[in-house]
Amino acid sequence: MRGTFRHAADFVCSLLIFLTACIPDAPRDNPLDPASPYFRNSGVLTGKVLSFYEPFLGIPDAQVTVLPSGPSTLSQSNGSFSFSDIVPGDISLLISKAGYASDTVRTTIVLAQNTNVQAHLNALPFVSSCVIVTRKVDQWWPGPSYSAVISSVVGDPDGQGDIASVLCTVDTASFPMTFIPEPPHYQVTINASSLPTKNLEWLAGKSLAIVVQDKPKGTTNGKSFAVSRIIQQTVIPISPTALDTAVSRPEFQWARPNASFPYSYKLELNRQDQGVPTLIWTQDNVDPLLTSFQYPDSLPPALYFWTIAIVDEYGNLSRSKEASFIVTGEPAP
Repeated sequence: MRGTFRHAADFVCSLLIFLTACIPDAPRDNPLDPASPYFRNSGVLTGKVLSFYEPFLGIPDAQVTVLPSGPSTLSQSNGSFSFSDIVPGDISLLISKAGYASDTVRTTIVLAQNTNVQAHLNALPFVSSCVIVTRKVDQWWPGPSYSAVISSVVGDPDGQGDIASVLCTVDTASFPMTFIPEPPHYQVTINASSLPTKNLEWLAGKSLAIVVQDKPKGTTNGKSFAVSRIIQQTVIPISPTALDTAVSRPEFQWARPNASFPYSYKLELNRQDQGVPTLIWTQDNVDPLLTSFQYPDSLPPALYFWTIAIVDEYGNLSRSKEASFIVTGEPAP
């Protein structure tokens, strides 16, 4: 009996081996099967490059690179981009474009799946223009004062409200600039007393620059600029001065300075009200060949002082001491 069972078992095993040999291999068309000819050890990466702030507009022509040395592409007009055949695993993307702060995005590629990412680029602030003028203001006391006034127009594609700070830098010093609304610009006055040598000549020959930073800490350095001239020559008022009594339409007279560069004059007239000066008249671009100029209107009785400045073609200025005078009686008709 045992022999009969043994022979039957051997027969069944042989039959199974025979039948198995006759069955064809299963098809290998599953792309997830490593043995399939359709298998790809990769995933798909898609995404968008968008603005930093809402409404999150697409940024075209941004360079998107798989790090460290993988494929690279440019974003489309709506900010979209895509990569195929990216090896699964953790990757980093570098997104960059001129005028924007670069950003790095990290993600994980999954086999045979689509991974989607978004990158938000901060538009960098920019410096449109910058101007520096020097000023020498002569005074009876405590003496001449020197300063430099720096003005700059800056902007940000994300809006003026995104600007966090504007600095004027020179050597190791930096000076915060203040926003002036009309017309919109930033300005700072650097007094000679705030410089390392307490002398405005310290700025001569040095490069200055405007540094703008926005709220996300994006920073732009503007082109360097320099002082063009510090005017030392001063115009001397001749008449009226020293509390002279003057007619209501005074003629201002002065001695020409010894200057070899192109310049014009600037006249200013102030009224003194209980020791507080009020600017009431200004005349710019007065011909440098003139040595006198008549006030065009009639002045009421009061205490006044006038000044005259020499101004070069760059806007640098040197102003005279105050020349005071008194108008008495009725204004001339």
